[in-house]
Amino acid sequence: MKIQRFSAVFGAGVLAAGTLALMAPAAHAAPTTAAAPKGGCWNNGCTGKNPAAYCEGDARTVKSLRLGPAGGANAVLHLRYSPSCEAAWARLSSAPFDAANAKGGDAKVIRNSDGKKYSCRVPKGKASCYTKMVGDSGVTSYAWGDYDTSVYYYKGRTGSY
Repeated sequence: MKIQRFSAVFGAGVLAAGTLALMAPAAHAAPTTAAAPKGGCWNNGCTGKNPAAYCEGDARTVKSLRLGPAGGANAVLHLRYSPSCEAAWARLSSAPFDAANAKGGDAKVIRNSDGKKYSCRVPKGKASCYTKMVGDSGVTSYAWGDYDTSVYYYKGRTGSY
């Protein structure tokens, strides 16, 4: 008999708790945008947007490639990714465009599924640039870049991520 009473009391408690949970006002529900990036461009809504304005907070370099001679001055091509934005972009760094006749460098991010791409060029007097983002939820993207020192020309691409 003790087991039956316990079961009945326990079952009534679970039923009451479930009813209270269903009746709880929406204001007590966990916010669905708590993990959303600054500016709110998640779920492929970041395509074409500036990563510094939306997704730089949790961004990381997932692939990189040196463009230049072994042991020498190199430009570095980065494929950057933000988990909260589910977006990728390319960044080219250490590619100075200030030497006589140097043409600097370019970077592109390319989404594998449909070829969507954005590019940037290192501005004169600067050493880096970054592209706009491609949303890549459920797909992959890669970075392509080149660096022209006017004496040597280097190009390459990162692996996909």
